[in-house]
Amino acid sequence: MNKRIKRICVIILILSLFLGSTIGLHSPAAASLEAATVKKARKIGFTVKKGKTKNIKYIIKNSSLKEKKKKNSAALTWKSDSPKTVKVIKNERIRGMKAGKTYIRGYNKKNKNVISLYVTVQPPSKPKLIRSTSNGKVKGTKNSAGTAMIWYGIPYGADTGGGNRWRAPQPVEAWSGVKKAVTKRKGAIKASGNSYTGTEDCLYVNVYRPYSKEKELPVMVYLHGGSNNSGTANTDFSGLAVKTDCVIVTVSFRLGAFGFLNHPALQNGTMEENSGNFALLDIRQALCWVRDEIGNFGGDAGNVTLSGFSAGARDTLMCMISPVMQGLFHKAVILSGGMTVSTPKEGKSSVEKKLAAVLVERGLYAKKSEALSYIQSAPSSTVRELFYSLSTKEIAQMYKTFNLRMDKFPQGFTDGVVLPKEGFSVISRGTYNRVPVILGSDATEFSSFAWRDDSFFSYDTIFDTMVFDTMNLLGKGIKYGSQLQSAYNVEKTAEALSRDAGHEAIYAFRFRWGTNASVTDSFYSQYVGAYHGASRDFLRGVYTNNKEYSPDVISLKNKKGRQALTTQMRRYIKNFLRDGNPNDASLTRWNVWRNRESSKKIMNFNAGKRKVTSKMTAEKYDQNMILYAMYKNLTTQEFAFLTNTVLEGRYFMPAAFLGLYK
Repeated sequence: MNKRIKRICVIILILSLFLGSTIGLHSPAAASLEAATVKKARKIGFTVKKGKTKNIKYIIKNSSLKEKKKKNSAALTWKSDSPKTVKVIKNERIRGMKAGKTYIRGYNKKNKNVISLYVTVQPPSKPKLIRSTSNGKVKGTKNSAGTAMIWYGIPYGADTGGGNRWRAPQPVEAWSGVKKAVTKRKGAIKASGNSYTGTEDCLYVNVYRPYSKEKELPVMVYLHGGSNNSGTANTDFSGLAVKTDCVIVTVSFRLGAFGFLNHPALQNGTMEENSGNFALLDIRQALCWVRDEIGNFGGDAGNVTLSGFSAGARDTLMCMISPVMQGLFHKAVILSGGMTVSTPKEGKSSVEKKLAAVLVERGLYAKKSEALSYIQSAPSSTVRELFYSLSTKEIAQMYKTFNLRMDKFPQGFTDGVVLPKEGFSVISRGTYNRVPVILGSDATEFSSFAWRDDSFFSYDTIFDTMVFDTMNLLGKGIKYGSQLQSAYNVEKTAEALSRDAGHEAIYAFRFRWGTNASVTDSFYSQYVGAYHGASRDFLRGVYTNNKEYSPDVISLKNKKGRQALTTQMRRYIKNFLRDGNPNDASLTRWNVWRNRESSKKIMNFNAGKRKVTSKMTAEKYDQNMILYAMYKNLTTQEFAFLTNTVLEGRYFMPAAFLGLYK
């Protein structure tokens, strides 16, 4: 190699060494220094769960940094090397965004890195789907969105068939291993056409809760509707549980003559069994299960709200006056149900007629009157044998209709043990379960029942068709029937509770979404409106079209308003479930009920196309004034038809007032 080439090589070597030291090319020494820095950072590193936050000052305070650096850290600007992994919030906190590792670095005013901390973001630990109960372990499932956990069909009582029929709920036998609670179970037996569906092994609960590890959440126990002769506990409440941050328990209980049957021939059991209120005894047993087991599912047994819709709301009100329910719940939410009970005498008379009909159906007697005479004169032991000879189908078919008429299916017997003999009049004396209560009704309650009433659409004479405009009369029936029903459910109940000087807080609402033609349409607003169950559906976030008449009512044009109303209602309910008061500073004030005429006592829940329009109002429905308005505004034929045919016998009709107008 000549001298010129050697000189060039030396120059290149010198330049490479010089440039490497000035622009940061990694030498072995530099690599070693960086490793040491990382190692040191790891010593003062920390972890944060995905979705959780930590205060930077707290991190620094508890780190191994020297005191001088800790003091200087207050003036630093913090940045994350990977904001997708760790996000710095307002230079005060960091939030774990996704699982991984990165640095957060503190810079001084000259933008020089002063402190580097190594952060590990851990994925959140998964809540357990397997939970223990006193009788064994159960494994639940997640909802489709992955936001809630659900346990279906956890037994709280033994099979009510065979020797357990018309008895109080019996204990559940323990099981070994893990019981799968991942699919819905059959509900209680109910009539279906000329037969029945369901099972007598029906005493179970479904549990819904947020997909989290939170504990001591408020609990809501829900009793389904269906006239106490139909309905199911398998209504999905996972969305409401997530949004209200609570545990919701839906209860399956006995229906029809399996659930309510009062006759002296069957009264050879305990005092409670002799009441004939078997469905109420089921509900008590379910509440006892909640008291003993709900802590295993993250619920607070000391903060239980009993809630129900329609018949379930009437059952909830019965629980409020039942001595055997004392201490098992602490608040109540009543959705579209009023104060209804029956006497044991009414129960006996009704079931004897049903039993007589069975004997005629079997071909043992030609007439019901003959069969009834036999039953009423037969020894108690013979009548008892008749009851226990009934097939499942025969019992299911006994009470397959109700239509809001207590004589069609007497229920809630005032036996003096499960329910007081005085019925709801005990409230005025204060001898009932005093709890804060929400009373609600849907403004067009009766539309659902009017459409199912054949009397609007069948006439006996040509004269009838000349007198009545069917749709006009249907509209009037819906209007006045809804007002009477809503008044009974809300105003009458609130006034009864108010007669007790020591009553707890009462909050009343009337749900009105669907009654504004500009938000829905003219047909829907008049003939469907805020139908029976609308408030429950909005709480669940379920919006249903009337497919036959108004298939496009639930649309994009009113979506924002609907969803805003659901959000508002859920926030009120969440607050009430937590501490018995629906209010917070960010919501329109919901006043407690006052009997004074001028007081704004009822919350009207409603929304326009885009915004909530809910507000308090002094509106008060008075049943006597409603009947007077009917008398003045309807023709003689219309008034007679609605009061004597359509509305007669409905539990909300004030029969004493009707006599004034006949």
